[in-house]
Amino acid sequence: MRFVGIAEAATAHGGEAVKWGTALDWAIALTAGISALIILGLLASLVIFRGRQTEGSALWVHLLSLGVLPLVLLGVGQFATMEYATEVQFCGSCHQTMKVYIDDLHNPKSESLASLHAQHRFRPGTECYSCHANYGVHGTLEAKLTGLRHVYKYNTGTYELPLKMPHAFDNGLCLKCHNGAKRFMAQAIHLDDKGEKVSEELRTTQTECVSCHGPAHSVPGPPRKAAAPAPGSGS
Repeated sequence: MRFVGIAEAATAHGGEAVKWGTALDWAIALTAGISALIILGLLASLVIFRGRQTEGSALWVHLLSLGVLPLVLLGVGQFATMEYATEVQFCGSCHQTMKVYIDDLHNPKSESLASLHAQHRFRPGTECYSCHANYGVHGTLEAKLTGLRHVYKYNTGTYELPLKMPHAFDNGLCLKCHNGAKRFMAQAIHLDDKGEKVSEELRTTQTECVSCHGPAHSVPGPPRKAAAPAPGSGS
């Protein structure tokens, strides 16, 4: 069961067991329930109203089973899919590609930013999405498109570790949480000359956060190829 698996994973990494009742949990339950109602409606049409599908009661069953409930299911199911796609376990589903990143995230001895954020319980369960997805609908859409590109590279084997980002990590993804935070704003190096707000260099990514703080992830690189034998070595 999904809920048991999440609880066991959280407990194994020193966190609190996740309890049932999140928006995603309800969305999944509603998706299953609505799907069951649609199937029951179709069965009722075939069994109870056999030969009488054009009668008044049968038409109402058809309207609910083939019209109203599928529309509700579309919305609830889409929400459930989008919510599930924000979870670490979803990001790690491309296990061979992302396994080393998930292992680092959950490694209490790692000094990577990913692991430190997880150890401090920052957005537990959704750490990957929280750091890599931008604000709003456009941020969610961009994250999904990036995910599709990752799926393509995974299935075609056209990737190597460590994974390379197509462009520099935007400081805005860090500042969406750290801007205004007490500990962050207490560091003069983060602020402008007046000491009132985050410096323009950081806000515009002229100076990258990861240039001082890092590494973002601590993962092994590609396996080294054996060196070619020197000429005349006899091997």
